[in-house]
Amino acid sequence: MKFPSEEYQYDADASTGFIFIRAYNKWHATIKTELQKIGITHPQFVLMTVLNYLNQTEEFATQTDIAKMADMDVMSVSQILRGLETKGYLIRKPNPKDTRANTVRLLEKGQEIIAIALPIVEGIDKQFFSTLSDDERIFRNFLHTLIRKPDDGI
Repeated sequence: MKFPSEEYQYDADASTGFIFIRAYNKWHATIKTELQKIGITHPQFVLMTVLNYLNQTEEFATQTDIAKMADMDVMSVSQILRGLETKGYLIRKPNPKDTRANTVRLLEKGQEIIAIALPIVEGIDKQFFSTLSDDERIFRNFLHTLIRKPDDGI
């Protein structure tokens, strides 16, 4: 059976998207395994870390603020935050400035888990991306370029 891609029919590694997902999967598998050991998922880690970051400067971080910074849809963020609230990691309350929005605050238990998880993830990042050596900064710049790219329906 013929592979339906004319461009990558004989060289899958020429596909930037395919290489990107393989690199992501390798990195993510390590992150996932290590975070499981402390009882949280990667999306939970991301949202608690974003919340912790926002709480250092924002009086009221909303679910929308968290979703925007994490680049996740608001419904998924709400669902994950609900689970984290149930575990006692954070609290959601109506925003005193806008009753249509919830403010979110990391509780002490959430701060404690982030204090454990963040060095783990940063260590994995350091080890994984160290292969890039001096090119890591350039790689980060390329990623920022892709993130800032206007949404063109992709």
